[in-house]
Amino acid sequence: MEFESDFVQLLLKNNILEVSYRPGLHINLEIAEKIVSARLAFTKGEKRVVMIMSRGLISMDKPAREYLASGEGTKDLLATAIIVDSTFSSFLGNFFLRVNKTKMPVKIFSDIPHAKKWLQQFIE
Repeated sequence: MEFESDFVQLLLKNNILEVSYRPGLHINLEIAEKIVSARLAFTKGEKRVVMIMSRGLISMDKPAREYLASGEGTKDLLATAIIVDSTFSSFLGNFFLRVNKTKMPVKIFSDIPHAKKWLQQFIE
């Protein structure tokens, strides 16, 4: 199963929802809400683990980060692995995870196989 919008591509593969941001994306609250709405429509209420490929992301404002970490933004998510492509992105990602806490497990990875292995423990 696959879905594409102006902001994100969603792909369900081996029980992991893979999320890829469009190159050059700046996420504000309105775009974050559209991404979550697209994800919820795509998963049709099924709880999923998600692997977010953050490589296309340029920026995300504070209201968007707060929304994506909220109960509404994380609805139906069991765990999230965020894939980054640099030490700086890893540092920033871990900082934002400490500031915008979620009720579900979230971890930053630079390696996709390790992220998939970590997510497997949360698949129902």
